[in-house]
Amino acid sequence: MAEVVVIEQLFDPALTDEEHARIGKLIDRCAEMRNAHWMRSYLSTDRKRMFCEFEAPDAESVRDAYRNAGVEFVRAWGAELYKR
Repeated sequence: MAEVVVIEQLFDPALTDEEHARIGKLIDRCAEMRNAHWMRSYLSTDRKRMFCEFEAPDAESVRDAYRNAGVEFVRAWGAELYKR
């Protein structure tokens, strides 16, 4: 069963639109091979911190996708989604 996985990234200098598109393509390819699917991203207004949500078998699948894509991240964890 898939779970929600959150991954955190930090950027210095701030993330540009071009860099965001570039790393997104790299991660998408690697994530697909691990049955991990991007759901949404939250980018801070200063563009130096981003949280991405994936639906994946587990957090390690997403970590592996980022590592194999050569994209740095701070941490990844499984999460529970609460809705009102």
